[in-house]
Amino acid sequence: MKIKARSKAAKRRAGRPRKEGVLRTESGRISRSADSKALEERLTLEAATWKRRQKWVEPERDDKGNITVPGYWHTDQSMSIEEARKPEHGSVIHAWKVAHDKFIKKHGPDEPNPMMFTASDLETARKIHEAYIDYRVAIASRNPRSSSDFGSPGGFDGSDPFNSEKAKRDKSAINRWVGEDRKSGIRGAILKSGPFGFMAVEAIVFENKAASSMIGDLRLALNAVDRASRLKRAA
Repeated sequence: MKIKARSKAAKRRAGRPRKEGVLRTESGRISRSADSKALEERLTLEAATWKRRQKWVEPERDDKGNITVPGYWHTDQSMSIEEARKPEHGSVIHAWKVAHDKFIKKHGPDEPNPMMFTASDLETARKIHEAYIDYRVAIASRNPRSSSDFGSPGGFDGSDPFNSEKAKRDKSAINRWVGEDRKSGIRGAILKSGPFGFMAVEAIVFENKAASSMIGDLRLALNAVDRASRLKRAA
C-alpha cells in the first residue's frame, strides 16, 4: 500500500500555530534574549493601551426600538496614550478610588457617597490580592492557559522544592492566607465578614470586574481583614 506524502500546506497546518510578533534566531527558533523580552513587553503594553482606549458606541434605534445603526467600538481620541496607561483605566478598584476622590472634591467629605472607596480600602485590597497570589504560588496552583495568551509559557518556576528558604517562604504565605489552623488568616476574615464577602473579593479584586452592586460587601470584607490585621499586630 502506497502512502501519499502530505502536501506542503498540510505540513504547515500541523502542530501549534506559529507565534507572531517575536524575535527569532537565524535557525528560526524564538529568541530568548533580552531584546526579545523587551519586544514582548512593549507589544503587550501597546495592546493593553489600545484596548483601554476603545469606547463602545451604543446602537441607534427607531421609535419602535429596532436597531437602525449597529453598535461598534472605536478608539477614544480624547484619551491620550499617557492617560490610558494610568492604573485607574485598567483596574476597577483604582478607578473607584479616583472616582471617590473626585466626589469628595466636588461635594465635600460630609456628603454620603454610595460608591465610597478610600485609599485605605485600596491598600487593603492590594494586600489581599498579593497574599492570594503568594498563596497560590506556595501551593503550586496554576490557571488554565488562555488561547489568547501570547506571553511566555506557564508552568512551575523550576525552583528546588526542598530548599529551606523556599519552604519557609511558602509556609509563611499559606499561613498568611488560611492561618495556621486553616480557619483564620485573611481568607477566614473575609468569610466571616458576610455571606457575599468572598464573592465580592473574588469578582472585583481577583477578576477585576466592575460589580458595583457588591461594593458594600467588598467594603465589609476589607474592613474585616484590616481589623484582623490590626488585632494581630497588637497581640
